Amino acid sequence: MSPHAHRLMRMISSRSNDIEEWRLGNVSLAAAKGYPRPFEAEIIDDWGIVFLDLTLDADSGEIACHEVNGPNGVGSDALTGDSESRARNEAAQTVRRLREFGLLDKSGRLKAPVATVHAHQHGAFFRTGGEFFPRVARYAEAIEALLPGHVVALRSANEAPGDEDIAIVLGEVPDVAARIRLDAQTRRFEYAARPLVFAGNPNLLPELTRTGRIDRGYAAALPSALRVFHAWRLAPIIHDKSLQQDLLRGTGIQPLAHFEAATRAQAIAKTRSMLRHGAVVLKPNGTSGGAGVQAVVPVMSDAAIAERVEMLIANCAAKYGANVEEMIFPLRGFAFARSTPYHMADGDRLWDLRVAVQFEPGKAVAYPVSIRLTPEPFDPARFHDHRDQWVSNVGGRTGTLLKSGMDDAVLDHIGFTPDKIELALRAAVTWTLKAWDHSVRNGGTRDVVYEDECEERDPSFYPARKAI
Repeated sequence: MSPHAHRLMRMISSRSNDIEEWRLGNVSLAAAKGYPRPFEAEIIDDWGIVFLDLTLDADSGEIACHEVNGPNGVGSDALTGDSESRARNEAAQTVRRLREFGLLDKSGRLKAPVATVHAHQHGAFFRTGGEFFPRVARYAEAIEALLPGHVVALRSANEAPGDEDIAIVLGEVPDVAARIRLDAQTRRFEYAARPLVFAGNPNLLPELTRTGRIDRGYAAALPSALRVFHAWRLAPIIHDKSLQQDLLRGTGIQPLAHFEAATRAQAIAKTRSMLRHGAVVLKPNGTSGGAGVQAVVPVMSDAAIAERVEMLIANCAAKYGANVEEMIFPLRGFAFARSTPYHMADGDRLWDLRVAVQFEPGKAVAYPVSIRLTPEPFDPARFHDHRDQWVSNVGGRTGTLLKSGMDDAVLDHIGFTPDKIELALRAAVTWTLKAWDHSVRNGGTRDVVYEDECEERDPSFYPARKAI
């Protein structure tokens, strides 16, 4: 696809309230700053990308992490204006899966037609088409280059694949998920009766749970099936925001206090307990785009807390549909991380900085993406009633204030010194390694690839205590 076609897609997306992070990209500035920054990542044995949303605590000045997003996250084009490297990363994983699943013959030809799926946010919540559509187009180009001689076709999730060898399907999460099935014999996913060999958005998993096509315990039950998801070992961790915080220990980022609640009653009781130490942010499991997220403050009564829990559930139901409680529990609560201020004429804004970690076997790169500012100034007495005063994802909003994560003036303004940036990049990679290692050690022998290969070469590979 020509650069003109990519530009056209971005022009079309701009008419749909697109946040246009790609406009922040600056190739020469990224190169001058040494981004993306390379790191060794020996334990990583596959391809993927994660995004850590970081801030500086207003009281301590220390780095905190709101949450980690997986390949459902966007912003990879905010570095250079293009997500081509990420698209090639996705394509490399796809070809590996084709080989692992025995779908290529000795000459490199497909034995049967296959499908890949690329899902994005629901309808009005989708504000990143300027990154998403060009990236999928570049993915298609990369697949054609890696598998020459095959017919590749882009397909909407609302149309059936045709005669093409490789159907690259894109659309909203529920539309894409509607054609995905789990084969009872192979225990692998299919799309429209074709082997599914790549899925770019882990939010398809809670959607499949909500609609009853897989069980809530998919992380343990479907280790082989999850291999098609980008950053596959991390797919369950992307939805477990509590585990994400636990894995921050030892990285240089202080974990936020948090809890899990399996029921409404638990959510109310645990929120009340945590409120003794300050404001709390309530988050549903398995959602995206800030859906359902609520802020709760100490002055609120138990009845008011219960109302916020019901609002969380109702907001998720409005976005996702019936049976939503199958995907959004356990609810989780996190200490509210108030950032250092970003001064503007009408008042101080809160903010966060997104850091990307893109990886492949043995290697990782990290780079700052963008700084999100809240649409409205922060009022500590009223923010819990005004979502535009605190940092959350942009889904459903009509305005967004973005700054480049490479903007030295902005970074200096909020206190993100060069030393803190370096700490943040290294901590983000360390978190990724810890999360990968956690998945390997809890995935059972069928999933252990890197560790087993090392042990075969060196029986003493497993030390009594292994630090990352």
